[in-house]
Amino acid sequence: MPGKVSTATSIHSVAGGLRSRLRGCLPWIILVLLGLGPLLVCALMGPPEAGSELGQKAAPDWSRGTPVGAEFYGSDSGAPIVVDDERRVHLVWALRFTALEHDLRYLRLDEQGLVEDEHDLNLSLFQPRSVQLVLGSDGLLHVFLLASSEPDAPSGLYHFSLTGDGRLSAESTLLSSETDPCFEYDVAVSLSGLTHVFWTEGAGAERDMYYLALAPGPETVIASRLIGRGVSSPAVATGPDGALHLFWEEPGDDEDIAVLYYMVVAGDVPESLSGLRLLDLPMGRRFFRRGPVVAFDAEYAYLVWTVEYRRDMAAPAISEGWYGSFPLGSPLSISARPFSLPMDEKPMYEPHDSPYSYEYLVPSRGEAEFGSERVTSPSPLASREEAMVTSGMTMFRGASPEHQIVNLVFADGGLLGYQVACNTTHWSRLSNLVVDRDGDLHLSWVDGLEPGPSVVYYATTAQAVRERVDGVTRDDLLFAALNTAFGAVFGVSALPLAIAWVLPALIWAFLADRFLGRQGVVGTKGYAALILAVVIYEASKLYFSAALLAYVPFSASVPFLPAGLHASLRALVPLAIAGVAALGAWVALRRSETRSLLAVSSVFMLIDVFLTLIVYGPGLAML
Repeated sequence: MPGKVSTATSIHSVAGGLRSRLRGCLPWIILVLLGLGPLLVCALMGPPEAGSELGQKAAPDWSRGTPVGAEFYGSDSGAPIVVDDERRVHLVWALRFTALEHDLRYLRLDEQGLVEDEHDLNLSLFQPRSVQLVLGSDGLLHVFLLASSEPDAPSGLYHFSLTGDGRLSAESTLLSSETDPCFEYDVAVSLSGLTHVFWTEGAGAERDMYYLALAPGPETVIASRLIGRGVSSPAVATGPDGALHLFWEEPGDDEDIAVLYYMVVAGDVPESLSGLRLLDLPMGRRFFRRGPVVAFDAEYAYLVWTVEYRRDMAAPAISEGWYGSFPLGSPLSISARPFSLPMDEKPMYEPHDSPYSYEYLVPSRGEAEFGSERVTSPSPLASREEAMVTSGMTMFRGASPEHQIVNLVFADGGLLGYQVACNTTHWSRLSNLVVDRDGDLHLSWVDGLEPGPSVVYYATTAQAVRERVDGVTRDDLLFAALNTAFGAVFGVSALPLAIAWVLPALIWAFLADRFLGRQGVVGTKGYAALILAVVIYEASKLYFSAALLAYVPFSASVPFLPAGLHASLRALVPLAIAGVAALGAWVALRRSETRSLLAVSSVFMLIDVFLTLIVYGPGLAML
């Protein structure tokens, strides 16, 4: 009986001591919860990532993305961009102030990417869209767009010109018919200085194609004429041989097929459509296709398009990227080839010898399974030595999918590789890419989705702009700290996973503690049992969460981390966490009244779990 009383008294005293310690810790627990409460609310209800207006470095050769204008309107052409001989960058895009008030905005950047001028063009046109900007041989900026003269008037093709300072040189002129609607067109400038315009009029897939040319200098229309019937989707580009290459579509034998035709225009004025059948393209209600767009290198022509389709109404849309190529001078029928890109926002770049001002490229991995990305809205660069096409693509930023801009590079008839050209916290889309006389690339795109607010962004490979915008700012540091704190809160969702890490080591510590008795962690046996408990815990942690070794700590919250630190962070951060946990266990062992193996090993595991969930919070969401 005395032994039982003594045991009960001991248990009662231990329980009383625990209650006393809990009461002493209660104020601290309340303060911690009050501090974490707002952080948890912000993390769960706020934006997925806070960030500076400046985009982060996406590729070694590209500047950070810079916002240059807001109030974008439209979902088809973005902000077309040209660079003049003085290295000034000109952009034009559509605006919508109200449902019935629309306009175009002009913006000019200097050599360092700073805004020199921005103003509205004050056109009396309704719902402007599909804007194209062309630098003519006369030094004027020629703007083409689809719009309506009145809200209920048919869509028409309009043209006007601007001086080098963005002022109207000629008022807008309707090029298409006043009665039949125009929904599609394309423009190219030939070596002779003529601006060639092709468009279709009419509804449905079978329309009439028209052509006209604009001469340099005072606006002069040359040879406006009807050149084809029952066609659609004109695409025209000037090849490296100086010839005009024209593509169009005609209905196929199947209602879900359109046939792509091709011809080289002999002379400056095409008489009629007479081309070669190249390939079949999908069309119909199940398909949404963008392109093809055409780009050239010195020896090949490339066609790039993207397709989204549904197998049935209940299934999600499947996205595919396709391209085809043929040697210039040998326009034989071509076969379509799919391409797929990895969804990594920070791919591994390799040195590349380019005719333009970039030196790094992500090599193509060849063909891959469909659906691994969403490539949209291809837009070609008017290039000569390499064929380049800019497009949007879905990739992962930490654990979240984001749509960013990539530049596809083609050579020798195939896909050579790509670059991630922008890295923002927004949904990037509708990119336009040009090259200046010095070989520097200039890119514009739109961040944001309709009908919400959208912003026009600009990035370049030009050294002057990179020197100005590529540094890390105070805002970057602030947002990195906030994102790290927000990301730590998401580690709470991995608590069930942490139980799997801890449980095997706890079982071992409980059983071993029975054998060690009151002596606890003393001597060789006690320390060996503690070390074995730590080893079992770490092994369980790696077994159940092996992907932790692949995640770069802080990479989801600090996007400007240098790539050279990634390997070090992967190796050193887990060691640092284990070191802090070991220090906590050593303090507990030295200062506690008991040397229980279960208590000391629990201190180690709790500290390790707590720090792991905080540091690897964003990464744990991908496990």
